[in-house]
Amino acid sequence: MRVKVTYGDDKIELDIPDENLAGVVTPRKTKTLPNMQAELERVLHNPHGPHLENMVKSKSVCVLVEDHTRDEPHWELISAVAPLLRDANMVQFIVTTGSHVVDHPLNHEIVAMIKRAAEENGLRYRVKIHDCYEPDMVDLGTTSRGTPVIVERDAVGHDVYVALADMKAHYFAGYSNALKDFLPGICAFKTIEANHAMALDPRSTFGVHPFHPNPERRDNPLADDMREATEIITKGAQVFTLSVVTADKKLVWADAGALEPVIARGIEVLDEIAAFTVETVPRIVVSPGGYPQDKSLYHAQRALELTKNAVSDGGEILFLAQCRDGVAPEKAVENFYKKLTAPIDDVIASIKGKYHLYEHKAYKFAELLKRVSAVKMYTELDLSLIHISEPTRLGMISYAVFCLK
Repeated sequence: MRVKVTYGDDKIELDIPDENLAGVVTPRKTKTLPNMQAELERVLHNPHGPHLENMVKSKSVCVLVEDHTRDEPHWELISAVAPLLRDANMVQFIVTTGSHVVDHPLNHEIVAMIKRAAEENGLRYRVKIHDCYEPDMVDLGTTSRGTPVIVERDAVGHDVYVALADMKAHYFAGYSNALKDFLPGICAFKTIEANHAMALDPRSTFGVHPFHPNPERRDNPLADDMREATEIITKGAQVFTLSVVTADKKLVWADAGALEPVIARGIEVLDEIAAFTVETVPRIVVSPGGYPQDKSLYHAQRALELTKNAVSDGGEILFLAQCRDGVAPEKAVENFYKKLTAPIDDVIASIKGKYHLYEHKAYKFAELLKRVSAVKMYTELDLSLIHISEPTRLGMISYAVFCLK
């Protein structure tokens, strides 16, 4: 059977004998909505809770816009909410980079979109890109798990917060959602590091979130820490989200209003279209879903975490990740890639001590490598950066192919 799998901006074709193919898993074919702008306007005018235009009258408003690493309809989201902010006293837009690259051309494109929408609607506004290393931040205290809540000064003290969010499955936060706009989105490096240390806890995993509709799937300490930090940041303020699920840049679902009901419904949608139960097999083929999901090894690794339960102990993974941007962002090379150059047991032991940001990825990679016999890559990475072993022919053995987009 010929199977087309997304790789970078293109597709590559695998030729696997029918008797060897256990299955092909891709996001379920789902109905997309033909008019994204009309649907966004519909949900904004039928929110869970108060209408946004009523919430913002004569108020100070902070709008959180996700950064360039999120493959989402930035312009459509920004332009949908901007007309509803006309009666605000002031609107502070912040591009929520978390610990990501700040000075990136695509972040500046998002800033240009914000300025265009704000000026077209006559808003009194400011806009900035968050920098987690900025020295002038505000300490708001700690969560019950000890995470210091240190936040972008320009994000503090507003009457209303509006989070624009694209929802996806997430391998340690359970689901990407509007809470991530707050932590890590607008927080200091120290805060992000303390929260992400909880990724080492096996309970911090995909499919589990404090807002999950199923009470048995709510025990995710890292995601719950994000929830608590959000409550600390927004204390005394009203919070509104416009959230979407998209596929191939088309709208699958949208909802608006209070955080918990919107996020809970988005989780239901994601479980319907992107959650699968499969039998384990000795070998799997994994694609992160193309660019930007496979822009670097650091980014692409999430695909291994989301599919690792499908490969049996001692099995093999063929990982199809272009990695045009290399092994990792510069800030993550030391604690991700360089960590992985040590013996696997040493990697795991060292990270169980004092945690440093980005080490959770090395830790989870090392745990996977310890459980399986090999992870083999089809990639554009410089071959000197990865260990190359003799390629194995596809023999008489079951394969499952996973494409996350």
